[in-house]
Amino acid sequence: MKQLTRFLAIMFVCILAGNVIAQSEEQPLLVVSFQKVKMSDIGSMNKIINEKFAPILNSLVDDKMLLGWGLFNHAWGDEWNVNVWYTVKDMAAFDKFWDEYMKRISEKQPDAWKELRGYIQEHKDNIYTIMNQYPMPPSK
Repeated sequence: MKQLTRFLAIMFVCILAGNVIAQSEEQPLLVVSFQKVKMSDIGSMNKIINEKFAPILNSLVDDKMLLGWGLFNHAWGDEWNVNVWYTVKDMAAFDKFWDEYMKRISEKQPDAWKELRGYIQEHKDNIYTIMNQYPMPPSK
């Protein structure tokens, strides 16, 4: 009896974990790319992003591959001072968006990444599941 109870408990946990993973893969995402840049280079980074990356990102929003994106700079708090955020429907949409974004950048602005990387001292990316937002992004 103990073995049956233990087996059922393990099965319940596995099913529950599978449902949580499946739900999180279908949740809208906030993806944030953080950069540490010398304070004196923030203006140059903003200019490159706004001139070379923004038109491509805007077109990806217009093409419905991206729900939205934005650029934000450090005001107070920590050293991650030039940051870009993206919102997407789910992880599959992010993968599709990112592939297309890399393709368009390499075709339209082939030196943009190299130029941008010249200012970046350190970089990290985080992907967050959006649990609540008003208004919620469209699900379809």
